Amino acid sequence: ATHLQRFTQRAWRRPVKTEELTRYLAAYESEREAGESVAEAFRVALKGVLTSRHFIYLVEGEPEVREQLNDWELASRLSYFLWSSMPDEGLFQTAQDGALTDVLEREVDRMLTDDRVNRFIEDFSRQWLQLHKLGMFAPDKGLYPRYDSWLETSLRDEPIEFFRELFTNNLPIKQFLDADWTMANARVADFYGLPEPKSDGFQRVSLRPEDHRGGLLTMASVLGLTSDGTRHRPVHRGVWVSETIFNKTPPPPPANVDSIEPVPPEGDKVTIRERLAVHAQNTSCAACHRNIDPYGFAFDQYDAIGQWRTRERVEGGKGQDPLVDASGVMPDGREFRDANHFKQLLFEDRDRFLRAFIEHVSTYALRRVLTVDDADDIDAIVEEARQNQYGVREIVRAVGLSDLMRKR
Repeated sequence: ATHLQRFTQRAWRRPVKTEELTRYLAAYESEREAGESVAEAFRVALKGVLTSRHFIYLVEGEPEVREQLNDWELASRLSYFLWSSMPDEGLFQTAQDGALTDVLEREVDRMLTDDRVNRFIEDFSRQWLQLHKLGMFAPDKGLYPRYDSWLETSLRDEPIEFFRELFTNNLPIKQFLDADWTMANARVADFYGLPEPKSDGFQRVSLRPEDHRGGLLTMASVLGLTSDGTRHRPVHRGVWVSETIFNKTPPPPPANVDSIEPVPPEGDKVTIRERLAVHAQNTSCAACHRNIDPYGFAFDQYDAIGQWRTRERVEGGKGQDPLVDASGVMPDGREFRDANHFKQLLFEDRDRFLRAFIEHVSTYALRRVLTVDDADDIDAIVEEARQNQYGVREIVRAVGLSDLMRKR
């Protein structure tokens, strides 16, 4: 019983009372009476512990009703937030002593400087930026011969390494929207036309205006994951900006909406944007397209794999491929000329972006959807972030130390 209790406390990440082990000890005795060895019978008991919901889930707050997490529950919430794993001995001991709330700043700072925080950097950035979608539609080899598996892997890693650089150096959140540098390896540098890095792996590389890059929105991975393998999709790019930058998920399209019409063989070549304009005249579509499409049109000078272009390749039709138009009007009426001007307008909305980013981090930390009841706690984190100059690591730290993290 002592060995099983010790194991269960580790598996369930909290103290375990002897009576909670009754069913598992009974399974052990039953196996022994059936003639199984001590080791095999004990294995059955361990299997029961590991298939319990107390192991599979982070159970918080039962059987008593209370508003705050206890130290054991808070230790697990923090650990799975920042380390993607169970608490270490230091957190366990602090929870055992009932002192975690009192030394929370010390423990969060320790966790943020531990190498295991790289798990947060990688897991959160993949989820936040939807990087799992990259490669979902394999680019057509005939249209995009430069695209290969090494390029895809490298492009997927670029925003993760970019996030790591911002987090490690506590750089301001505005650099997610625009920056005069990126993180590149040899394959990314070749694809972007940048000087080849001097060493293997990713390193910080300066960008010039003529490189047409800067920040997350013009990274080829983001532009590629919102494409379908043959062409760019402005609407999907707009949805990505709405969800990622502003944390607003647009409503789904109405049922049985027709897709945009292809260019007929005898018709003039026209851009996807021009075909969308016809599609969006449908009254059931117009309102949503007005709020989504401009976010995507800003990046029309990038093709399906994120290459810069001035003309859009149009399959079918006759005449010269048309020039790209990347101008537009924001839902609030502000006009922009191209992607760079659009990013300037986003920077003017940086407090909206700050709040959205904090909501994304908080959702990841809590592993639940935020509600209106969380608004005051989010406001407090936003104000803390402003006082700390919008630093990325300080934002994550503020979430870890927030009242929101301590509530059930």
